[in-house]
Amino acid sequence: MHFKKQLMHLKKKYPHIKEGFLRVIDFIDLHNEIYIGRSIYKIRISSTDMKRGKSGGFRAYMYLYLKKDLLVPLCIYTKSQTESITENELKYHFDEVSRQLFADLKDNSE
Repeated sequence: MHFKKQLMHLKKKYPHIKEGFLRVIDFIDLHNEIYIGRSIYKIRISSTDMKRGKSGGFRAYMYLYLKKDLLVPLCIYTKSQTESITENELKYHFDEVSRQLFADLKDNSE
């Protein structure tokens, strides 16, 4: 839900963001992405709405949850709006998504 809110907010200005994100996720190779640490990766996403390629498009942080073999999106933003996020911001996004993810996993296991 946390990530989805960010995506829907960006979709108002960039209507094709969801397609771009899904296209990248379908063919993602984590060996080619930026490893941040603690199973978190920063990925670049091109935008057909901005016509700037990956370098001027979107950035997303993804968490690789190995126990369930899940790639969990943490946050997404435009490169033109934010150069990068701080460690505290990343921790906030991780905590929000983790809380929701583990609550959903617990509900599904009962």
